[in-house]
Amino acid sequence: MNWLGKRLSYRTKDHWYKLTRQAFLDNYGGGLLATVYNHSPLAALRDYKPNVDWLPWMLRSTPQSYWRDPMNRRAYMDWLGQKLRFKTAEDWYGLRQEHFRNHGGTGLLAIYYRNSPMAALEEYKPRIRWRHWNFRATPQGYWHDPENRKRYMRWLGKQLGYRKPEHWYQLRRRHFLEFDGAAMLRVIPGGSPHDAIRELFPDREWLEWMFVRVPNGYWELWDNRKRYLDWLGKEQGFRRKNDWYNLTREMIRETGGGAMLSIYYNNSLLKLLNDLIPNRKWEAKQLYNTQQLALFDYQ
Repeated sequence: MNWLGKRLSYRTKDHWYKLTRQAFLDNYGGGLLATVYNHSPLAALRDYKPNVDWLPWMLRSTPQSYWRDPMNRRAYMDWLGQKLRFKTAEDWYGLRQEHFRNHGGTGLLAIYYRNSPMAALEEYKPRIRWRHWNFRATPQGYWHDPENRKRYMRWLGKQLGYRKPEHWYQLRRRHFLEFDGAAMLRVIPGGSPHDAIRELFPDREWLEWMFVRVPNGYWELWDNRKRYLDWLGKEQGFRRKNDWYNLTREMIRETGGGAMLSIYYNNSLLKLLNDLIPNRKWEAKQLYNTQQLALFDYQ
């Protein structure tokens, strides 16, 4: 071994990690490796320098079946964490495939964890309930499970300080981008924040106009516009026909119906009432007397 080290110009510990079976075969040591060390360069190194703490994964190839032992896999993960200066669970979310490749864990990651750093962590620290979305990539098919989507949504609500169902009306698409949920939003049926919220709270009636943005195409349906006006009437305490003459554009704009009024009724309260409460005869003058009609309301 002394002679072999000189022949290969091995002077440091790192040099010796380059030692392979082929090095023995090419330098007249095939018999030694086979009969004394059972074809294992690691066994040769441990015999040659017994006071050195040899790390099997630093060799060009780890000993056969080495990774089958869970204790060996744990020892590697302990060492890797120290190497990367990971001290907390949050630090481990930064674990990447290249960390394994650059530190002797390529075979371990590929064979035992299917190239998933997250799978390695789930075995290494099984008591931690890892947030899969905080890793660079989630497992294939992860977001297709509704329970995984709900778990993410509950976590997202905590991050945003949502304590009441009403707080969810503030949710925007950018929140998913900021909190690693963009992939989830692409998978959920409908693909909108409103759809994600409905899935999380399936038994609650949501008022689409209370969201920051009304779902695309929502106002195109007459039933949706009618539903909004019925709700607004209850909110304003409109019980009789004449109560509706107190309707103002400001009431509509302040409760999320401004786009509907502008696009479908050209900002005309008279057109809105004639369309959504058609079985009554509405008097334009009465609306005008409450200073709610523009000139085009008469057209």
